[in-house]
Amino acid sequence: MRRGGVRSPAKALVWGFFLIVLGSAFLLDRMGVVDMPELGRLWPAVFAVIAVSHFAEGRLGGAITFLMLCAWFFACEFEWYGLDYHNSWPLVLVAVGAGIVVRALGGEPKRRAPEGGGS
Repeated sequence: MRRGGVRSPAKALVWGFFLIVLGSAFLLDRMGVVDMPELGRLWPAVFAVIAVSHFAEGRLGGAITFLMLCAWFFACEFEWYGLDYHNSWPLVLVAVGAGIVVRALGGEPKRRAPEGGGS
């Protein structure tokens, strides 16, 4: 999100640190220091990064939603407590609803359209 025509430094920092951690983890895996799970199963981590980015911008409702979605996707990928996509999809409704409630109770401002109307 842009504020006053300038890109949010919080969002840039979050994504920058995410890439540093991801690259470091891959390097340590290649060097045999750590044993990372198959990359295809770690894709829900992107939702955690989005959640941190929302939190850094003061958008708690969005952060809650994305954090809960991250947890749900990881639970389904690794079959925690017997959860899979088929039997636990209602949790997506819970995650989105929780984010909406937090936004409403916290008085979180609505997102503004970017100024300038595009290129």
